[in-house]
Amino acid sequence: MWQIVPGESVGPFEFGREPAEYFDILTGAFKKFRRFPNTAEIYAFSENRVHLKVDDQNRIIEISIFRPHELYLGDLQLLDQPLQELAIALNATNYLFESVDAGLESDQLGIVLVEVDDKIDGVEVRMLSA
Repeated sequence: MWQIVPGESVGPFEFGREPAEYFDILTGAFKKFRRFPNTAEIYAFSENRVHLKVDDQNRIIEISIFRPHELYLGDLQLLDQPLQELAIALNATNYLFESVDAGLESDQLGIVLVEVDDKIDGVEVRMLSA
């Protein structure tokens, strides 16, 4: 079970660290790729269902976790939850999430909940601006 601490960490992964610091946790091979030319590089640990996006200094700026992990924001388990039910539960908290093409997003928390087939398949958490 991993917890999101907005702007600081996702489970054991902390913003501002280098991916190599987590090679003991993230087992198996990884691939590096960019979604588009001239964008940030992403370390994809497929076996672990974790992506770490880095800046030009190879420091983590975004952490993505995919199901089947257990990932919590407060007391709410986010992954593998029905989108509409989770939206209702989130709206009952102090967290502000809005519907977006990908699923749900909180700009305030730097979190995007990615929906696939009406369930949350992945959670992207970005480093917050100072």
